[in-house]
Amino acid sequence: MAATPTLTLAVAAALVLLLASGSATAAPDLRCLTGGANGTIHLEWRWLDDGRADVRYAGHRERLPLHRVSEETTVLDEDRPYQFDTVWEERVEGRINGHYTLSTQGARIYSFSYVRARDGRRTDFEEDFNAFQDDGCHW
Repeated sequence: MAATPTLTLAVAAALVLLLASGSATAAPDLRCLTGGANGTIHLEWRWLDDGRADVRYAGHRERLPLHRVSEETTVLDEDRPYQFDTVWEERVEGRINGHYTLSTQGARIYSFSYVRARDGRRTDFEEDFNAFQDDGCHW
């Protein structure tokens, strides 16, 4: 059975509206991570649609905006997602507070660490899948 011009136009219009509304309401990519001694440090990491990122630590309301300072892309296998190694800078009151280093492939975070600028102390984190909720991370 062939589609009528009216039906085809209606389907096309609905598809355009669906695609347009989807991009306007796209949620940022959010991850919950836990690290530090005995897993006592919790943070919520967001990649934003415009290429930026921010972080919010458990127990704090404010988000710290981050600035990407480097990104390296590696093709491990042509049939697999690329690996991205990125470094993000955290500034507080104009001063560099520390750096986050991430290694991701597809939807997976393979390594995540934070190095505090004042003393070089490194804290490693792992994704905390149990903390993820629709409205953010809960610990």
